[in-house]
Amino acid sequence: MYWNTDSPYLYFRSTDDGRIMMGGGDRDFKNAKRRDALLYKKESELTKAFAKCFPEIPFILDYSWAGTFGETKDGLPYFGKEDPQSKQHYILGFGGNGITFSVMGMQAILHSINNTPHPYLEYYKFDR
Repeated sequence: MYWNTDSPYLYFRSTDDGRIMMGGGDRDFKNAKRRDALLYKKESELTKAFAKCFPEIPFILDYSWAGTFGETKDGLPYFGKEDPQSKQHYILGFGGNGITFSVMGMQAILHSINNTPHPYLEYYKFDR
């Protein structure tokens, strides 16, 4: 896995069937049609970035797509529950980091369900 956390970020990873998945270079948008219209330009940018990092590995584009990420103002997700008496919990606002933050959120929510403290419940609450 290759992950460059600059802004905009860039990542590559291999798949079980020997292909490479890559993404990054996200841009803010308000119109999905305009976002989708940038797809071919984004393909070119990502392919060039891959070639720059790994010039010895041939790359043939197989499939591409555009997606939308919901992101909070500070880039961190929200975990917890609004009402201490409620059994309803929330884990949201992952942006493009859902795999990492979903594991962290799961740990925090399990503690909340069991009524045991966890620092993530404080760090990732709505009114942080």
